[in-house]
Amino acid sequence: MENISLLERLAPGLRIDRLKNSPIVQIVIAAALVILIVLMFPHPESIEYNYSLGGIWADKDLIAPFSFPILKDVQQYERERQEAARTVSPVFDRHEEIERADLDSLPAIARNLGNAAGARTRWRKPRSQQDSLDFESGAARLPFQLSENEWRDLIQWSLAEKGGPAEPSSNIGRMLAKGAADALRAGILDQQKAHRLRGYVSVRKGVMEEVLPYERVYDPGDAAAAAIAKSELPAGAKGIPPIAMKIMRAALRPNLVYNSLETNREIDEAQDNVPRSIGFVQENERIIGRHDRITEENKQKLDSFEKAKIERGAEATDWKHWVGIFLHVVIYEDNAKLTLIGLIILMETFFAYLTSAANLSEPVDYLIFVPAASMLLAIIFDSRVAFYGTVTIVFLIAGIKGNDYAIALTSLFAGALGAYTVRDIRNRTQIFRSLMFIFLGYSLSIVALSFERNENFNAILTSLTYAMANSIFSPVLTYGLLIFFERVFRVTTDLTLLELSDFNQPLLRQLAEKAPGTFHHSMLLGTLAEAAADAIGANSILARVGAYYHDIGKMLKPEYFVENQVGPANRHNRLRPRMSARIIASHVTEGVELGRERGLPAKILDFIPQHHGTTLISYFYDKALHQAARKNAKETVSEQDYRYPGPKPQSKEAGIVMLADSVEASTRALTEVTPQSLEAAIQSMIKQRFAEGQLDYCELTLRDLTRIKDAFLKILFGIHHQRIQYPEQREETGLRKYDPARRDAAPGFEAAPSR
Repeated sequence: MENISLLERLAPGLRIDRLKNSPIVQIVIAAALVILIVLMFPHPESIEYNYSLGGIWADKDLIAPFSFPILKDVQQYERERQEAARTVSPVFDRHEEIERADLDSLPAIARNLGNAAGARTRWRKPRSQQDSLDFESGAARLPFQLSENEWRDLIQWSLAEKGGPAEPSSNIGRMLAKGAADALRAGILDQQKAHRLRGYVSVRKGVMEEVLPYERVYDPGDAAAAAIAKSELPAGAKGIPPIAMKIMRAALRPNLVYNSLETNREIDEAQDNVPRSIGFVQENERIIGRHDRITEENKQKLDSFEKAKIERGAEATDWKHWVGIFLHVVIYEDNAKLTLIGLIILMETFFAYLTSAANLSEPVDYLIFVPAASMLLAIIFDSRVAFYGTVTIVFLIAGIKGNDYAIALTSLFAGALGAYTVRDIRNRTQIFRSLMFIFLGYSLSIVALSFERNENFNAILTSLTYAMANSIFSPVLTYGLLIFFERVFRVTTDLTLLELSDFNQPLLRQLAEKAPGTFHHSMLLGTLAEAAADAIGANSILARVGAYYHDIGKMLKPEYFVENQVGPANRHNRLRPRMSARIIASHVTEGVELGRERGLPAKILDFIPQHHGTTLISYFYDKALHQAARKNAKETVSEQDYRYPGPKPQSKEAGIVMLADSVEASTRALTEVTPQSLEAAIQSMIKQRFAEGQLDYCELTLRDLTRIKDAFLKILFGIHHQRIQYPEQREETGLRKYDPARRDAAPGFEAAPSR
C-alpha cells in the first residue's frame, strides 16, 4: 500500500485501473518473459581473468567461443620487422648521362692542364706578361689546384716526353680513360660505403634491376684510386700519380644515385610481409585447462584471446549481453542480427496484439504469421535459431492472447514445418514450397485440438480456412521481408551467395584486371568445387562462391604468383626462400583483411585461410634446405617458417576447395594428359592431404573423398581433353602427336609455386 500511495503522490492523475488494459503493460510483460527465457541460457565465457606467466590457471577450462589468431609478442614482431628491413638492399638508380659526361670531361681537363703547363713553361723563361696571363687563365679552368712541386714535376715529365709540355699532359687523359671507364662501368655510389652495412645494392636502370655485392661498386673515396690502378701510367713518371689522382677525382662523379623513396618502399613492403600471428586457435578449442601452468605459449593465447574479444566488441555493457544471449553463441555479438531478430519478434507480437485488439468472433488468431518468422530465422541463421526463436515467439503470443496456449501449439507445429522446408534453400521460389507443409502443421494441430474440445464441423472448417490463408500469406511475407533484410542488414544466405557469384561484382572484376591468372584459376576451382559438393551433398553454392574469392589476397602482389607472371623474370629469384615463403603465405592474411574491408560475409572469409590449412610451402622449404646444405649453415631451417598459418578446413565446403586447389595445380603440371594420368594425379593429391591431417576437421568421409575424386576427374578431363587437328594443321605439323622438346614448357609453376 505504501508503494501505491507513493506512486499516486508522484502521479496524481494516473489511474491504476487503466494499467490493467494498457498496451504498455503488455509490452512490459512480454519483455519480462523474454528476459526469463534469456536467463535459462548459459553465460558465455569471459576473458576477465587475472593471470601471469608461471602461475596456475585456477578457473575452469577456457574454451574458445570463436576462432582467433595467436599474435606474436610485440618485441618479437618488431625484431622480425627489423630483420626484414635489414634484408632489403638499398636501391640506386644508374645515370648513364653522368657516366658519359664524366668520360667527356677527362680529356678536357687534361687538355686544360697541358695548356696551363705550356704557358707556365714559356712564362718561366722570358717571363712575359702574356705568358703569365695565359698560365693564370689555364690554371683557372682546372677544377683543382696544383702545388709548386706538382707543377715542377709535371713540367719536367712533359719536357722529358716527346712533343713538349702540352702534348704529354694531354696524353694523361688518354692514359686515365680506361681506368675511369672501368670504374664508371662498375658504378660509383653517391654515398660512402661506411654508411651502409648491408651486403648488396640494388642497381636499377629503367625497368632493369641488378643486385650487386658491395665489393663490386665504388664510393667516391675509392673510385679514383681504383681507376688509377687500372690506368696505363708510365712506370718512371715521378710525381705524376698525385696529379692523376686529382684529375680522376675531379672527373669522376657518382653515377649510382641513392633512391630513398624506392628503398623505403621496399623496406615497408618487406616489413608488411612479416606475419603478425604465429598460429590459430579454432572455435571450441581449449585455450587452457584448469590447473595448467601458464607458459609463454598459453599466455600468448590468452593475450590474443583478450585482444580478439575487444575487437569483436565483446566488452560491451552487461545489459547488451543479457538482451543478446538468447540469440546463442553464433550471433550474440552481432548488433545488426540482434536488431533483425528483435524486429521479427516485434512483428509477430504486433500481429498478436492486432488480433487481440480486434476482438472478433472469427478465429483470426490463425492469421498471426508465425511460420513467416520461423522461415526467416531458418534462412537467415540456421535451424537451431529458428527453433529457439519460434518457441520464444509462440510463448510471447500466448501471453499477449491471455495465456491461450492452443494458438501457441498450432503456431509451433506450423512454424517448425515451415522452417524445415527452407533449411537448405537454393532459390527464392523454394519458399513457396513450404505452403503445403505449413497447412499440414496447422491442420493436424487444429483437428486434434478441435476433437479434444468437441467443436462442430463448421468451426473446424472455418479454422482450416484461416489456416490456409496463413499458409498462403506466410511464404509471400517471407519472400518480401527476406529481400529487405538481406539489403538492410547484409545477412548471408544462399541467395546472397548467388549474388556474390556474379562476375560483375567489383571484387571479382578487380581480381580479373589485376591478377587475370588467379581469376581464371578461381573460376576453374569454382567449377570443381561445385561439382564435388553436389556429389557429396554439401552446399554447392557456398563451395563455388568460396572458391571464387579464396585467392583475392593475390591481387595485392600479383607479380609474385606464377599464374600472373609474364616472361621468364621471376621476383623470387632475388629473394631468400624464407622471405619468398612469407610473401606467398601473406596472401592469406591480406585476403582476409581485403575481404573484410569489402564486406564479404564471414562464411566466405573462412575459405581464404582454410583452403591452404597448415600445408607446407614445399618449394621454398626444399630450396632453403639445399642452400643451407650448400653453405654449411649453422642455423637450422625451421619447417614452421614455411607453413601456412591455417586453420585447417572446418567445413566440407572448405575441404573441397582445398582439394580442388591442390588438384588443379598438380594436374596443370602434367605433360601428357590421359584419363589414367589425371586419375592418378588426383588420387595422389587427395591421399597426400588426407595423410597430412589437413582434412581432420571438415567431416569428409572416405566415401566422400572417392566421390570428390570422380567429380574432379570428370571436370578436369573435359578441360584437358585432346582436340583434333584440322587438315591445314596436319600439313604444318607433319601429323606430330607429341614434341618432346616442349615437355618442359608446361610445368611453368615449378619456378615459383604460387599455391
